[in-house]
Amino acid sequence: MIEIFQNNSDNIFTLLGVLLSGFVGWFFSRENTKSEIKKKDAEIGQMEAEVTKIKADSSQRIMDQYQEALDDLKIRYEDRYDYLRKEFERRHEDVKLDYDRKYKAAQENFEMQIKTIRQEKDTEIEALKKTLENLSRKLDYWKKKYKELEK
Repeated sequence: MIEIFQNNSDNIFTLLGVLLSGFVGWFFSRENTKSEIKKKDAEIGQMEAEVTKIKADSSQRIMDQYQEALDDLKIRYEDRYDYLRKEFERRHEDVKLDYDRKYKAAQENFEMQIKTIRQEKDTEIEALKKTLENLSRKLDYWKKKYKELEK
């Protein structure tokens, strides 16, 4: 076995040197690695805090947008209600004016027809009066003739 050791001593020392330098490198870099891990943990904690803050901000923005939409909806509803109320009032006034105009026209038409009928009836009455007058004269004439015959 010694012979194997002597023949391969260079290789064994090289292997031991590599292992020893790896161990020494690991031993001294372990503190550095721990501090880097702590830094990374701190960065991760900071990032988690930022994410939490961003989530909170995002949630607040969503709530603000929702509230704004509700406020906008209320304003739109009130505007639409006012528009419809004014439109109803305008149309009601139009209908009222149209009704008043038609009522006045119908009343004037009715009064005109009454006037026409009165004129026709007055004309008829005058004609009947003349006829009555003529008949009265004829009656008087015939009464006179009758009295003359009786004498």
